[in-house]
Amino acid sequence: MAEAAVEKVECGFCLLEEGLENPKCLPCGHVHCLLCLTRNVDVNDMIRCPWCREVFDVRVENLPSADVEDNFVSCDVCTKKGLKKVPAVIYCTVCRKLFCRKHDESHDDTNDDHQKMTISDYRIQAKRLERRVCSKHTDYQISQGCRLCAQLFCVQCLSQADSCVGGSGHKMLGMDDLIKKLVNVEELITTEDKVSSLFKQLSKTISDFDTETGELLDILHTQRDEQLTEVRLKYEKLEEEFLASRKKTKDALDAYMEREVGTVLSQLSNSRMKIEAQLKRNNQVDLVEGFAEIENKIQRLISVEIPKLELCDFMSLKVKEERREIEAELVPAADMIISLDQGVTTPTLPKSLKLLQSVDVSDECLSVCTYEGNSYVGLDSGAGIDRIDESFSVSKSFVSVTKNVNGVAACTNQLYALVYVSDRNPRWVVNVYDLTGKQVTSWSHHDSGVRINKLAIVDDQVVVPDRHSKRLTIYSLTGEVIKHVSCPLLSNSNTAICAADRHCVVVSDYGSSQVFKLDLTTEKVIWTCKDVSQPQGVTCYRSKYILVTNRSSKTMIWILDLETGRQISMLEDATVRSDSRSFDLHVYKDMLIVPRCDEKKVLFYQLN
Repeated sequence: MAEAAVEKVECGFCLLEEGLENPKCLPCGHVHCLLCLTRNVDVNDMIRCPWCREVFDVRVENLPSADVEDNFVSCDVCTKKGLKKVPAVIYCTVCRKLFCRKHDESHDDTNDDHQKMTISDYRIQAKRLERRVCSKHTDYQISQGCRLCAQLFCVQCLSQADSCVGGSGHKMLGMDDLIKKLVNVEELITTEDKVSSLFKQLSKTISDFDTETGELLDILHTQRDEQLTEVRLKYEKLEEEFLASRKKTKDALDAYMEREVGTVLSQLSNSRMKIEAQLKRNNQVDLVEGFAEIENKIQRLISVEIPKLELCDFMSLKVKEERREIEAELVPAADMIISLDQGVTTPTLPKSLKLLQSVDVSDECLSVCTYEGNSYVGLDSGAGIDRIDESFSVSKSFVSVTKNVNGVAACTNQLYALVYVSDRNPRWVVNVYDLTGKQVTSWSHHDSGVRINKLAIVDDQVVVPDRHSKRLTIYSLTGEVIKHVSCPLLSNSNTAICAADRHCVVVSDYGSSQVFKLDLTTEKVIWTCKDVSQPQGVTCYRSKYILVTNRSSKTMIWILDLETGRQISMLEDATVRSDSRSFDLHVYKDMLIVPRCDEKKVLFYQLN
């Protein structure tokens, strides 16, 4: 009877029950033919079980072989009593035991609140639910673990457990809760949902794009046909007028030739032939005696007059050197930005500033950057770096720096600070910190003076102006000098810099009152702008605009075109008035962050 209770094993692909060819077992416990598995695995070694629909990342040749007997699950109680081949029908997730029908009934009498699963579900999760005994106490199963250090314990281990990391006590959780805590699948699901949402948006965007392309082609073809029809009609009308004018002139020429020139020609021809006949027919003496009459006749004939014909206002044709343009042209469409955070968006030129929050910081603030939602503010007078989170809460002196932090930038979970050291040996250094505020490394940077200077991260490289040598120094993220880029437009005054793209930077120079874009590869200045008086901070917005602030008693932002440097517009917050300077600014998503140095405040604006 025990043999009869064994469930049938059937390949989910070919539905073969007996004589499975090279049966292989998927991680879910279901058995299929090797050939069927090989045929149904995709190019990424992913395969979906046709029974439970789970997807596995496996190599078919590495799957374990299976046998019908492998699927037989015995009752734990019967096996303990020495009875073999008694099939289990249920698994208790609380007792962690398998029960046959008889023992399941007795189990339910005293534990009716326990959660159970079917044998089919148990087979799928058998590996996960496999009972492991403690290596130190072999009579006990591992039942708990610490969420801090991930150390595992049985009940005997708990009484002998050492302290956890840092000297604290262990934070114990059951195995299921521990796995949920250690393996944060929820974040993966959240990211997957965001990517899925972006995929759906992109699918709709592509569909809309194709539809728009078709509609624009229809407009182009309609415009072409209409213009060709209009041009054809104009050519037909021009041809008609041209032929009418030419016919009128030709008729006049024909009439003149026939009535005037032809008549005279006929008279001359007839008279000539008569005189020639007379000369042939008459006696020479008679001709000489009568020559005077013939001579008079000839003189009358050669003095004949033909009326003059004047032709006016008849038409010729001239082809214009400048050909007529077609009545359609290519113009830039609205830009499109696709990102995981915001999906598919169309950037628009910001029209106004809306003050969201004014945050007090530890000291005069010289610079700001944002990384993973946190804003890092470089401070004067050795106050270090403050951190402001997304709820605008401040962690003062998050990074302890005893000197002036002129510039800050972040990349690959590290914070880069350009620091001016004003001791007996004045110098510039770049300090690198991790996101806990611990210093990782530092290196010296050659520059002169005590004027404000900044740094930028461009394509995983640190770019810092060297005003003394009129060049930009490019470092690796660990401080090795990669190269120097000539920059003759630098003056020995306040300087700010930001990344424009992977190869270019935009620099503002307070001393020369100009902003310019420089290609780091060719070392050529792409454009210069002198529309901003005494520029200070610069930042790139949506890969299309450059935002510039200057030394003003209120927040004023100039918007320049990134490609041409042309000033497009200006934003102003007239409500903020004080004798305070802004040496820097930064954009995070659609939020503009402006440190107001003398006020010891950082202003957060919404770009509308």
